[in-house]
Amino acid sequence: MARLIVTALSEDALAAPKNRKPNYIVVSVTDTNGVPVEGLAASDFTIKTIVAPGGGTISNLVAAAESDFPGVYLIEITPDKKSAWKKGVYIFAVGVHSKFDRGQTIANVDMD
Repeated sequence: MARLIVTALSEDALAAPKNRKPNYIVVSVTDTNGVPVEGLAASDFTIKTIVAPGGGTISNLVAAAESDFPGVYLIEITPDKKSAWKKGVYIFAVGVHSKFDRGQTIANVDMD
């Protein structure tokens, strides 16, 4: 098994406190040689909320789509069940696994 190089960042463009709109995490995935990893699907990503305001909202991965830039994916997450986003900082663990490779990183967003 080889290592994937994963970087991620998030911004609350649509998501905001008290709403259920999607939050987006942009994830870049390359192999150890810097070659973009293309063709990943939502099932190849795992998103877990590590820190949430007030012990708050757990997120669900809704979709993952590869952008026009090779190896860059737009991950859409929403709050769990009937909850809404809360004001404060969220930290997400982002895991990626392809057929033979794995990698992980973290991303954060300040819902304001």
